[in-house]
This record gives sequence, structure tokens and C-alpha cells, in this order.
Amino acid sequence: MLKRRCESVAEMVDEALSIIFDEQRCNPEEGAEFFFRGEPSNYHHPGDPHAVLETDFISYLDREREWVLHERDLYQEALRHNIVSFYDDTTMVERLARMQHYRLPTRFADLSMNMMLAAFFAADGEQVTKSAGSENEDGYVRIIKVSPKKMKSFTSDIITAIAHLPLVKPEDIRPNDEDGLEVLRYEITNERPGFSMNMRQWESSRMQQVEEQLRREIQHVWAFKPILNNRRIRSQGGLFLAFGCGDNKESLKPSFSPRDYNDENKPSYGIKQIGYVQINSRAKPDIIKQLRYFGMPGENVYPDLSDVCVSIGNRFKQKGK
Repeated sequence: MLKRRCESVAEMVDEALSIIFDEQRCNPEEGAEFFFRGEPSNYHHPGDPHAVLETDFISYLDREREWVLHERDLYQEALRHNIVSFYDDTTMVERLARMQHYRLPTRFADLSMNMMLAAFFAADGEQVTKSAGSENEDGYVRIIKVSPKKMKSFTSDIITAIAHLPLVKPEDIRPNDEDGLEVLRYEITNERPGFSMNMRQWESSRMQQVEEQLRREIQHVWAFKPILNNRRIRSQGGLFLAFGCGDNKESLKPSFSPRDYNDENKPSYGIKQIGYVQINSRAKPDIIKQLRYFGMPGENVYPDLSDVCVSIGNRFKQKGK
């Protein structure tokens, strides 16, 4: 995998396009799409400090094992403290997407088709919730290729199932057991009654195939484009990756590597990181200033009043530096 580093927006665009064009020339695929994700530092799996960029793309939830163990509590507390914010959401997918955009650790990871937006996050433009010490670390713009085989509708069964995982305790998730997803299927019935169908209600062989497919697919990562039902999701665009899990909600640790792209048994089958642009930590302030010429002030990324006010304040604070 090619490793790139840059210190300006111009260098970033040049290097990113070079990576994409190389992939299109060497591995053409009809219908495949390219997306970007910006991170202010190199996040890695807990307990794996030596993880490398090529195999180190994880969901926000997976950054802390305690978050995974208390996934149910995270969801319920977010809902309990601000139920009014979710009145317009009619599905778990919509609620989880909103929570993700408001920075709750979830199984969703957002990507964007906007390279400038990814650069904004990679250069620590998210001043409101800047990670401790990340201003002194290099930032990264990951370039992700998604096959149409891994793109799902936001109403699909597998995306719905993954979105309902926060309602189930880790010990009740066992996709490798024949009846290991019964509790999950029960929770989904509140939204999708069809998930509760048992062998007596449907042809036995067909039902068994559906259950096996669910147990297999929930141990993968999938892509979907969310419904654009709030200002923050509309402003950031792109799509989500939905991370399934193994037994007891163990992390899948997908590689997103080229070697696993065509292997249907791998969690990241059909999704790969084709390269990344590395941003020098010292260049982050200059890149943030340059991004304003591309419509990337913080108030455009986060259109909510509180974030707009903080972004404007930070912008003027930087004028004398």
C-alpha cells in the first residue's frame, strides 16, 4: 500500500487523486465507489498499540472495550437524556446514525465523498471535541473503495440487525451458534415483525437459509447511505460503514486490506483501504486555514447553533497566531 504525506491542501489532493487513479488503472471494477475518512491521529484496536495504518480502521465503539461492554447503556442513556431529539427517527438505523453524528460511540463509521471534509477532520478541524494530544500527532485521510456487492439500503435486513445490536447484551450475541441471535431477532420485532417468524410460520428450509445468512452477514462490515433526515447528516454527506461482531460482541478486527477484498469469508470483503494521505502535525493549522477557501469552516461542517458559535470563536482566536 502506498504511503503518502503532505503539508498543504494542494499536496493532499494531488496524492489522493494519484492513489485513486492508480487503483482505477490497476483494479478496474464497475460500480465501485471511493470515499474518504479523516482522523486526527492513528486510532488502533485496544491492546494492539503496534497496529499499522493498513490494518487499523475501526469503529468509534471499538476504540474502547468498555464501550463495547456497555453499548446498551450508552444507547439508553443517550435516549433517556434527550428523547426529544429522536422524535422524528422512526427506525433504529436513523437513531444510531444521529447518535453517531453527535459523537456517541456506535457501530457506525462515517465516510464522505468530500475529500476536503476528510481533510478538515484529519487536520483537527473538529475543535469542539479535539482528541487529547492529537494536535501533536500526524493526521490521516483514509481512501476507501467500496464494491457494489457490499453496498446495502438503509432499510436492508442486515443494516437493521446491526443497528439493533445496542439493545442486546454481549452474552446474548452468538452468531456461531444455531440459535445465537434469538434475542436480537426478538428485539427487532418491535420495528420489523417479520424477523419474529419461526419455523411453523414459514417454510422450514427457507427460514433456515435466512437465519444462516443473518448469522454469516452479521460477522461482516457493510456500507449504506443513510436517510438525510437532519442538518448534520446532510452537511457531511457520504455513507456509513456498519460494523457487525462475533460471539459476545467481540470485534471483527477487519483488515480492509487488498488481500481480503475478494475473500467472502473475511469481515472486510468488498471494502478496502487503497491508501492514505498522512498530514504533518505541524501543518494542521495551515491546512485548516487553507480549507476555508474550499468551503470548510467549522460552521459549515457542524451547522448546529452551539457548534457554529464555538467554531466562529475559535476562528477569531486563531487570527493573532
